[in-house]
Amino acid sequence: PAQLPAPAAVERALDVLKGAKRPLIILGKGAAYAQADDQIRALIEKSGIPFLPMSMAKGLLPDTHPQCAGAARSTVLKDSDVVMLVGARLNWLLSHGKGKAWGDAPKKFIQIDIEPKEMDSNVEIAAPLVGDIGSCVSALLESIDGKWKAPPSDWINAVNSKREENIAKMAPRLMKNSAPMDFHGALGALRAVIRERPDAIL
Repeated sequence: PAQLPAPAAVERALDVLKGAKRPLIILGKGAAYAQADDQIRALIEKSGIPFLPMSMAKGLLPDTHPQCAGAARSTVLKDSDVVMLVGARLNWLLSHGKGKAWGDAPKKFIQIDIEPKEMDSNVEIAAPLVGDIGSCVSALLESIDGKWKAPPSDWINAVNSKREENIAKMAPRLMKNSAPMDFHGALGALRAVIRERPDAIL
């Protein structure tokens, strides 16, 4: 059954998001399990915010999506100022939301989770949204429309620049045809197949 977020919590999350200069959305395992793919895609694309998929959320949106910051992970974690966690938790996979991986820039967290005990478990959550992901994202989308202000262009340009730089650095490794085949060679071969057959199941 749907677990609706409190309207006041939705407003608080929107206020924090509106004040962001360098926003980031992190998609976690819960986002993949929620079966709210259309709502999540709409949130990403209507807000214009870069997103970082955790390993279990791969496939919700393609890695080739223009807002995907997977290839700029270190940069977006360190430099972001507002981070929205969608079905992601600040556990060891995200260094518990603190330390070197997150840099020195002060951060505010928005967390969407069905379990209230997850809020503030490792760091303070400025805007907790307790409810099922589909309902929470739908509630946010009601206010994210054509009048929503896109993230600052300098942030988007910085993320895109770092992503393209890292992709360019990785390209020669993926094209290397060493024997025996190493990790990068295998990944390069798989990428070529998937590029030609995007409907392929690995």
